[in-house]
Amino acid sequence: MLALFMFVVFRKDIKQFADLWQAQSGALLGVIKDNTAAISALTATIQALHRRDDRIEEALNRMGYTFPHRPPETQ
Repeated sequence: MLALFMFVVFRKDIKQFADLWQAQSGALLGVIKDNTAAISALTATIQALHRRDDRIEEALNRMGYTFPHRPPETQ
């Protein structure tokens, strides 16, 4: 009888642990998906800003402006 009681308690404990682990895994997976989406959006924004920066720099170079913080490019 004691063995049966211990087995039932053990099974209940294992099931409770498995359910908790599954809930935590689901929450962590949600965080990972959200972070991946945020990183992708930030990457796209940074790439767009680099393209704009390059276009602005090209336009300023055509106007003869030299950047004080950069050495002039040699051609």
